[in-house]
Amino acid sequence: MLKKSFLAIFFAFAIVLVGSFDARAEAGEVYVGNYSSGNPVYLLTHTVNIQSYNPYTFTCTVRAGRDYLDYVFFPKNGSPYYRNSEGYEAYVHGGQSPVAATIYSYVVNHW
Repeated sequence: MLKKSFLAIFFAFAIVLVGSFDARAEAGEVYVGNYSSGNPVYLLTHTVNIQSYNPYTFTCTVRAGRDYLDYVFFPKNGSPYYRNSEGYEAYVHGGQSPVAATIYSYVVNHW
């Protein structure tokens, strides 16, 4: 009887432990759209580095084909703004970069 109780407690603990793992810690690529060139763009989730949650300020890297670009997201005049390593910068929700808007939304919804 004691063995059965121990096994039941062990399995309950194992289920809770496995369920508590944070999926964000896994390295992966998330599709975030296409650049105007047509290249698909993937957020490298293991590169997301949050500096602040209020307002969201973070850095990350994306892959577009064989190219890797770094992004910095930060507030400017009370709205989310971004800059990437190619020199592009704009307000996230200004309509100039659907990819930047998708990256920002993905990070806000998953971190």
